[in-house]
Amino acid sequence: MSNARISTTISARHIDILKKHAKVHGTQQKVLELALETFDKKTLEDHILTTEELFVLNTWRDRVSCIVYKELFTNLISNANLEAAEEWYNANKMCMAFAVEFYYQRPFHELNIQEILDALVSLAKISNMFERYAYSDDGDHYTLKIHHNYGLNGSRYVSLMVKNILDFCGVKYTTSVTERSIFTKIYKNGSARNGVSSVPRPH
Repeated sequence: MSNARISTTISARHIDILKKHAKVHGTQQKVLELALETFDKKTLEDHILTTEELFVLNTWRDRVSCIVYKELFTNLISNANLEAAEEWYNANKMCMAFAVEFYYQRPFHELNIQEILDALVSLAKISNMFERYAYSDDGDHYTLKIHHNYGLNGSRYVSLMVKNILDFCGVKYTTSVTERSIFTKIYKNGSARNGVSSVPRPH
């Protein structure tokens, strides 16, 4: 490979940096070449989309989601008909599972419970609906913690969403709600989804 000669001027501070690294890498030429390769690699990596970014682009492109301002959403959820919502979730048992499948672009039955919880956290971040949404590994169970500003009716509504996917998973869980929080314990023992075993799809 042929070489090319370049001529440029750099500051005294940068010439000191160049000399310092030349002691490690042998020559100033080698330092400049490594710096350019690192810069080029980082530029390429910066353009690789994360799973969350791909999900946002796909949902926007496919028009399967819409923007709702939090003030409006707060009003909607505080007046939501919970009985009707529960009936709808019971009739659409794969509602949340489809969202997780769409997020990973993988069949739901291939996912373990940790991957499902990771997806729920990511989807919550993307939606920007909650103040905090996370889960922890607490030995014999995972604890899903959701904090929000939608009131008690909001807690009950969101718990229906969580119930929808956990019932479909076939895991044992308990949920408690307060005016601003939902705490769900997902037990590992006896779980149909503790590993990667599949869950029969409802008929």
